[in-house]
Amino acid sequence: MSFTVLGSLRRLDESRHRAELYRAWSIGLAAGLTSNVALDHMGRIAFPSVEEARRYLVVGTGQGKSVTALVKARPNLLAPFEGAVLTAGDESGTLNQSLQLLTNFYAGEFKRALKIRNSMLYPVFAGLVASFGLPFVVLHKSPVKTYVTAIIVLLVAFLLMGGVFISILASILLNTRAMSRARFARVLSSTIEAGLPLGRAIRLSVDASGNRGLLEHIKKRSERELSTTPLAKIFEGCEDIPAALLSQLMIADATGDYKNTLVAYARDLELREK
Repeated sequence: MSFTVLGSLRRLDESRHRAELYRAWSIGLAAGLTSNVALDHMGRIAFPSVEEARRYLVVGTGQGKSVTALVKARPNLLAPFEGAVLTAGDESGTLNQSLQLLTNFYAGEFKRALKIRNSMLYPVFAGLVASFGLPFVVLHKSPVKTYVTAIIVLLVAFLLMGGVFISILASILLNTRAMSRARFARVLSSTIEAGLPLGRAIRLSVDASGNRGLLEHIKKRSERELSTTPLAKIFEGCEDIPAALLSQLMIADATGDYKNTLVAYARDLELREK
């Protein structure tokens, strides 16, 4: 979490830079380049955490290490589901497909983050107005120097510390129950499509969703149970899985088409949340 206002707003850009990383990497592989060359030639990424990941991958692949080994060596550098999708693609020889899945996921996340960032302009404006207006209310009939000093102190305090409030508010808006279900559906679709075992895909998608109800629902389930039980059966009775999503899980179980079924549900949910 960033303390500054500008830092908290910039943090909402991370998904865009991750989408750019995976898009450029995928384009490079499609052009016949190795991962090392593709990652190196895309140039520096103007976001610290994403650039750190890119540089680490450039150095590691340049030393002849596999993407799987690099992910295992620095598990905290990437989101758990992100590392799992890369590992699955690397081990199965479908890395480019995994990169495309991650590109699409983060591109969708950025669209949602962009709307939230635009919404954050209102509390930022309110904070700036309050920094200028409060001294005139609290310090009634004080000397001009006192007003100016109070305005400067409040303005600096807001710009340096107001990011905490902005970050909390943005997190609340990004993680509504509806959006957490949409993220669950998208990550579940991506991880299954990448070839991850069903049990692993379920745990990663639930973790990525940030939905407490889903986390509580599966935390006592064994890996074997998650891997061998139909999705609809696993989430039956979960309060955070509405009837519409449960029916989509039933369809996915019956047809095996997790991609189109779950992504269509997520897209419809996101459109209704606009």
